[in-house]
Amino acid sequence: MPSVFKRGARWYLKYKDTTGRWCTRPTTADTKTDAKRLATDLERQAERQRLGLEPLPSDDASTLGDLLRWWEDSYFRQTPAYSRSRGTFHRHLVGSPLSKLSIREITSGRVEQFVQAKTRELAPQTVNHLRGFLCRVFGAARRAGKVGQNPILDVKRRRTPKRLPDFLSAAEVPAVLHVVAERWRPLFATAIYTGLRKGELLGLLKSDVNLAGRIITVRHSYARDTTKGGRAEAVPIASELVPYLEHAIDRSPSELVFPKEDGSMMSDETPLEDVLRSALGRAGIVTGYMHRCRRKGCGHTEQSGDAELRRCPKCNMKLWPRPLIRRIRFHDLRHTTASLLMMAGANPAAVQRILRHSDPRITTEVYGHLAPEYLRREIDLLTFRTPTNDTEAEPEPNKEKDSLGAIVVQKPNTAPLALSGKIENPLGNQQVTAVGAAGLEPTTPGFGGRYSIQMSYAPVLF
Repeated sequence: MPSVFKRGARWYLKYKDTTGRWCTRPTTADTKTDAKRLATDLERQAERQRLGLEPLPSDDASTLGDLLRWWEDSYFRQTPAYSRSRGTFHRHLVGSPLSKLSIREITSGRVEQFVQAKTRELAPQTVNHLRGFLCRVFGAARRAGKVGQNPILDVKRRRTPKRLPDFLSAAEVPAVLHVVAERWRPLFATAIYTGLRKGELLGLLKSDVNLAGRIITVRHSYARDTTKGGRAEAVPIASELVPYLEHAIDRSPSELVFPKEDGSMMSDETPLEDVLRSALGRAGIVTGYMHRCRRKGCGHTEQSGDAELRRCPKCNMKLWPRPLIRRIRFHDLRHTTASLLMMAGANPAAVQRILRHSDPRITTEVYGHLAPEYLRREIDLLTFRTPTNDTEAEPEPNKEKDSLGAIVVQKPNTAPLALSGKIENPLGNQQVTAVGAAGLEPTTPGFGGRYSIQMSYAPVLF
């Protein structure tokens, strides 16, 4: 609730502004009643502005376009994503009809209509990027005192379909490294064995590689002094990766581990995905082949699962087979690192440290998917040795009576249930006694000893 107080001869108001923060303002009210009325009116107005029911207070930028350009020059241009995202930013925001509106006219309702219209022409993830741009623009403007509130916070993100990322299997990794060009082989091997991102690989310095201690200190992304996570972290070097790094360091003419031929740093536009897909085609990691007629103007095509020689049914010319390569990106090599480690039985906490995720849920939710072959082998651990016919039925336990008349059950040597291991009785073949008032009662774990289930897992090695 707003409040008022008097200091000297003036009444002061204390109320929550459009950002929800308490603020104090002097007033010319003559009485306490008038001051309370003003404080209540100001707080109600601020609440209506927070809810988008009233326009924002006056701002330095006259239109949304002015605010967008201010944010671009002050913040966006200095970020690593600027070169990749500036086209989308200008095409869909700076050049949109929404940018011609004044800041007072930008409410959560108008932004919701704008975002909903974009869902008909753009993918949900791209729509969320546009919403994110606007949210960051208004957030920075509010902190700079240019606007009173952020109306984008009330606009919900669009639901995006979650797809499992593709990755190379353990058998496909050596096939790809074998056929990739020698110039690129150490770079691709490092990407697979460490899970480093593209910018971290291209910005890796020789001084960051400790081959004796088998540690890579990830400090840079391209020429920037920090990584995506904003901190330097250490990544272990696998023993099989050491020869690749030694070869790259010896061949490099500069302080970089993976530079251009002249020793300078590669740009973010280096076509590493083209190199990867070319290697996938030579390694036969494809979904099929598209056979196209060699005769100009014929246009006949047919799809097949092999690259065997075929002839055109129209003109009898030979068909040219073109491999349909799996759509694996260079970033999917990072998925490969995490997925194969998880399938090999690595601790998820260790995988999180290797990938340098700040939130462990990212590791388990995004990279914790497992191949069907691995899951089938794991589900086969559930093996129950149940009787299949009368001859294999479990023998009847031996029943005796001791001197007191209690029933003594002799436990058979065969275990009725095995879960990829054996059930052990710590008492060996000793008798387990169960005393009942009338007849036999079943023995339970805890009567004379406890049962333990031993499960064994065979890790997948790659």
